[in-house]
Formats: sequence, structure tokens, C-alpha cells
Amino acid sequence: MDPDFIDWAEQKIDHISTAEKERHGDQSTVYRLVTQKGDYFLKIAGNLSKEKERLEWIKDKLPVPKVIGFTNIKGNDALLISAIDGIDLAKLAKQCSGDKIAEKLAEVLRLFHSVPVKNCPFGVSGPGKVLIHGDACLPNFIFKNEIFSGYIDLGDMRIDSPEIDFAAAIWSLKYNLGPGYGKKFLTEYGITNATEELAERLRLRYEDMQKEWGLK
Repeated sequence: MDPDFIDWAEQKIDHISTAEKERHGDQSTVYRLVTQKGDYFLKIAGNLSKEKERLEWIKDKLPVPKVIGFTNIKGNDALLISAIDGIDLAKLAKQCSGDKIAEKLAEVLRLFHSVPVKNCPFGVSGPGKVLIHGDACLPNFIFKNEIFSGYIDLGDMRIDSPEIDFAAAIWSLKYNLGPGYGKKFLTEYGITNATEELAERLRLRYEDMQKEWGLK
């Protein structure tokens, strides 16, 4: 447990009945904080100001967690955010067909990429560039009763090539569902020349990015 951070969070929200540590894929420690009025997430890491800034910029444009509080304690940032009701696409994949998951992933990424980038401070706009999620893997998209609820883990959101999100999405589809869904995803997104070869090229691109990040 991280009592200093939990105590700080409790000053921001109603009495915390439970604080459960979550399994998480990035470099953060994450707690789900349960209260009578709802759930929250407390993220603890060396630098969470990027995610805070992005959540505050995008909050009126797309469904994302609300920033409740932000502080730094003993050299680590703490970001307290509201929980989005539902389950992520990786968990939903246990209930739905792979084709449906690929369709839903394409749908939510099209929506994300359609956000106007005028006055966006995260990157430089140019031909072929859009607002990207930055880590478009299945666990970062939340659905309730198969209806989209919102986006999470937006610390890498920026203006960039949509292929960066395609690469993460296709890699995640294979990781969670097995091979064969990359082309389906690209076609559903609207890529007219989608092929298995293109999908594999993009998937390998994400593996290369993981190596650059020191994750492989």
C-alpha cells in the first residue's frame, strides 16, 4: 500500500471503503478506490503531468475520465481520476466474437481520429496526421453492455500518423484474440487497400516500438 497517496486521495473524495491494487501495463502503480458514490482510480508514477494535461484538453471532446486531483509526494506524481463504468475490450472479447471486437476497435479509433486538432498543443499538425490515442490496445477502450463508454490511459495522446494507432491495435488483436483480425480491423476502419501483409507489417512495427521503449 501507499498510505501517503491514499490519505491524499481520501481528502479529495468521499470515504474510501476499499483500495485495491490493479494489474497495469504501463509504468504506473494503480489503485481502484471504492466509495459509496462511485469508483475512482489513483495512479502513481514518476511523471503523470502528461496524462493530466491531455485529459483536461480532451474532456469536452470525447468520453474520458475526469481529473479529480493531482499532486506530487516524495518525488512521485499522483493522479486521481473518475472510473469509467464498464469493462475493457480485452475482457469483452471473452463474451463477443473476434470479428465484433475488431469492428468495435475500428469504430472507437475512427471517432478518436476525427477530433479536430486545431489548437491542440500535443504535436504539430500536417498532411495525413490526426489526433491519435498513442496506445490503442484493447484494454484502453471501455464498454458497458457492448456500448462504448470511454477512453483511458491517454498519456501518449498526440497529433501523429494514424498508423501508430493501427500498429498497436493490430498487435493487441493478435495478442488477445489470435491471428487473423488485422485485415478485418483495417477494412472496418475504412482502409480500402487492406491486406494481410499490410496488417502484419503494422503489427511488427508495434513490436519494434516496444523494443525502443525497452519492453522487449
